[in-house]
Amino acid sequence: MKSLIIMLVVFVLATWGYILVTDTRVLIEEITVEAGQPYVVDGYGDLRRYNRTSLACKYFNGRKVFQTVYWYSQNNYGGRDSCPFIKKVEIF
Repeated sequence: MKSLIIMLVVFVLATWGYILVTDTRVLIEEITVEAGQPYVVDGYGDLRRYNRTSLACKYFNGRKVFQTVYWYSQNNYGGRDSCPFIKKVEIF
């Protein structure tokens, strides 16, 4: 039992280190914001003003939590039906 706990801790630390070093973001929360519903996101403001259903996605990059907003589309045409689970950020 003790070795299983140690392996689990090593796996969690290795995963966290990989996320931190590679600037990969992992989805931790997905919220569907209906058109006209008040919801404020840093960098985007109040999503109510867009008058369109949106996805507010929260990501963890190993150090802090970021939020990204996508247009919602049930069929993935003109938007997304869900937030990407893993988001790789390109650095120039």
